[in-house]
Amino acid sequence: MPNKTNVLIISYFFAPDRRVGALRTSYWYRELPRDKYSVQVITANTEAQGEGVFIVPQRTNPGKFNPIKDAGVTWKKEVRSFVERQRLEVDVVIISGSPFMHFGLTKWLKKTLNCKVVLDYRDPFAINPGFKSSKMKVLIKQFYEIRFNKHADALVTVNSYCAEIITNFYKKPHAIIQNGFDETIRPTLKPIQLKSPVLSYTGKFYFNPKHLTDALEKTKLRLHYAGADGDQIAESTYIIQHGLVAYPDAVNLIANSDVGVIQTYGEDFQSTTKLFDYIRCKRAILIVSNNHLKRGSLHEELKEYPNVFWSRNDVVSILAAINEIQSSTYVEPNDEFCNSFSRKEQMTKLVLLIESLEA
Repeated sequence: MPNKTNVLIISYFFAPDRRVGALRTSYWYRELPRDKYSVQVITANTEAQGEGVFIVPQRTNPGKFNPIKDAGVTWKKEVRSFVERQRLEVDVVIISGSPFMHFGLTKWLKKTLNCKVVLDYRDPFAINPGFKSSKMKVLIKQFYEIRFNKHADALVTVNSYCAEIITNFYKKPHAIIQNGFDETIRPTLKPIQLKSPVLSYTGKFYFNPKHLTDALEKTKLRLHYAGADGDQIAESTYIIQHGLVAYPDAVNLIANSDVGVIQTYGEDFQSTTKLFDYIRCKRAILIVSNNHLKRGSLHEELKEYPNVFWSRNDVVSILAAINEIQSSTYVEPNDEFCNSFSRKEQMTKLVLLIESLEA
């Protein structure tokens, strides 16, 4: 039997944390084929468990005068100290961000462990159009990003629009690996009805949802919300709040609705993981944009998907989109298209990337 490849995943967030970043790396830890890989993890999550999972707590935070408010500024020192104390046999390290500043361990890890390092950008770092960063802050981040990527053996991100704004992404071995949906969770799907649809929204709000909730008050349609941003929603008969729930429960909530709602800044780079759960559950999708309509990563990912409705972030536009939904006929999405967004299918790109680094 050939020797297994020893993979070390360094991820600040990890299960049982319910953040998207934790779900991504936790899936890789759990599902990378054990006949080919031996997988270990370093995480800051003190509740993490599992064979080969090492907890390295975040003991100090960046000082208030540090221009980059990123937990990795100080966590990287804790990780380095931990690795120095261990006798880890590692062939490939995958460092996932955000936070991002522990990407600065790349050069040292390669020298210390004689390994390859893959940097996983779940979000853009230096240039993030969703943030209103000063030019000086962007320049400082770009300085670090250039150094990170110079020493990396390969780069990963979640869509081609993110890739375009990550320094030298295409000059390195690379892969586009979307977050996708966890195919090991199999919800029972409620039949879709759009005349009087039930809506769902999971995760954080990117901007105040007041225009959406005002529109729902006028239409008397119900929205089920699961996430930690419930304090942004005014009390309403038509909004049912479930709080922050486990991922399988969020999927079941989506499966029992008719329309999944997405908020977007309207910037090309922005996608969202809830999109893939809406696709997996074959729900209709309402996209509320704070800027551009029908462009960028969201539009690209949904080109082959029916039942997609776009709206600007104002009450009149949202009401018009809801009226369009109620007047439409539901079209069954293509199974092959939907399944292409499973995490299993997306992870094959990671496996191919690792194999190419070892060739």
